Amino acid sequence: MSTFNKKSIITLLAFMSGAVSGTVAADNHNTNGEQGKPKRVQTFGDLLDPDLPGVLTPKGSFVLDGSFSYTQNSSNSVSIVGYTVLPSLIVGLIRASDIDRTTLTFGLTGRYGITNRLEVEARIPWVYRSDSIFERELQQGVPNDTLRTVEGSDIGDIEAGFKYQINMENPPYWIAGLRFKSTTGTSPYDVPVNDLSDFEELPTGSGFPSIEPGLTMILPMDPAVIYANLSYIWNIKDDVDVDVTVENEDGTTSELQANTIDLGDTISFSAGMGFAVNPKFSFSLGLSHKTILKSKINGETPSDAKLLQLDSISMGANYAINPETTINVGVSAGLTADAPDFQLSVRIPYTLR
Repeated sequence: MSTFNKKSIITLLAFMSGAVSGTVAADNHNTNGEQGKPKRVQTFGDLLDPDLPGVLTPKGSFVLDGSFSYTQNSSNSVSIVGYTVLPSLIVGLIRASDIDRTTLTFGLTGRYGITNRLEVEARIPWVYRSDSIFERELQQGVPNDTLRTVEGSDIGDIEAGFKYQINMENPPYWIAGLRFKSTTGTSPYDVPVNDLSDFEELPTGSGFPSIEPGLTMILPMDPAVIYANLSYIWNIKDDVDVDVTVENEDGTTSELQANTIDLGDTISFSAGMGFAVNPKFSFSLGLSHKTILKSKINGETPSDAKLLQLDSISMGANYAINPETTINVGVSAGLTADAPDFQLSVRIPYTLR
């Protein structure tokens, strides 16, 4: 395989949204020059061999990855604080709101190659959130919208995990991973709220620990690389002490004392391709889908719980500054109502060998 081909695959694999980094082995050739001889079948012993090259962080190498992301989302809603007497008669307060949500996340990730097959990683994020809320109480005759800004900033949920490359010699390459997310960020159930259950300060974490197993497929087709990823986020239920307002089937609302909340799990799938323009520059295109299952309160699913579908399209570019440093820039746009409208991310991985 030519030097250009090797570098193309290396550059593209390093770009795949944090899924893989480092180097990929070239096509195996017989050491005595026999091209027609078939490759040896991989055995179980090969899976335990720590000296074979792979597509993850090389053995003994440490990658320090600084990242920044900007996420913008907006939504319009009409909420009713009251009850319905007849289909056309509502007793209570009707509020129309237009919300613009901005999230800035600064992250520092460290990855270390224990073997050429196995790498471990940890990520520490710092999150800043700001919501600008334009509201009008429709039944109060207010002539102008009221603007309310809510902010929150703190450390986010720290994550740790590992990845293991299952096969080494013959593509497609399969990588299994497991990630654990902590609750170091500010929980939504620990921030103050007003009389209408609106946040007075925004949380920076989910409030629940989670475990995420995943499987990634990488298929080099020089100068392109096809990739796909499937993962499942299991949110571990926890005990909380909060009053929750739920909507009944007849349109009325009632207060419920929540003791145990089981946040809906998430099923994720993404796929795409990367293409090497030259040994230093590559770009990628991809699609991502997430299904967020319904949450449960005290073991039961509320009648107003929703199944969320998040679809987005992404594109990005990768430039290798030198053999140790690359810069990755990616953008994504939401395709469904629940997905973020726009996201910009910048990553600068630096390898210490």
